[in-house]
Amino acid sequence: MKRSVLRIVDANANRALEGLRVGEDIVRFHLEDARAFRRLRTLRHAVARTVTRLPVGTVELVRSRDSGRDPGRRAPASRIASLERLLLINLQRTKESLRALEECARLVAPSQTPEFQRLRFRTYEVERDLLIKVSALRHH
Repeated sequence: MKRSVLRIVDANANRALEGLRVGEDIVRFHLEDARAFRRLRTLRHAVARTVTRLPVGTVELVRSRDSGRDPGRRAPASRIASLERLLLINLQRTKESLRALEECARLVAPSQTPEFQRLRFRTYEVERDLLIKVSALRHH
């Protein structure tokens, strides 16, 4: 398998899991929404399980990593106005990463492509519910 495909899988698996973890912390400590927290945690665990089921070992993924020479590592950080906005940005990051994993699965494990697609659609649902909740909080 090409190293570049492994790098894409590794980067997007990390990005998806990180985005969900940030979301978990925001709904847990800021929104104090136990149900949303459990949904995000369950989704994060499902993503991690699905990645580990790929026919690529963790060591192989880590070996493909080259963070020091990654041209995207110095992307400028922008200021974010609120925790609610940070939540939505991280859910978007998760959706995009799941789409990249879905597409790469076509190359490394075509039978797992539908599972990444299901996870992406679950993320859409969680995002919708949280967006509605955040919007309702702003209007009270």
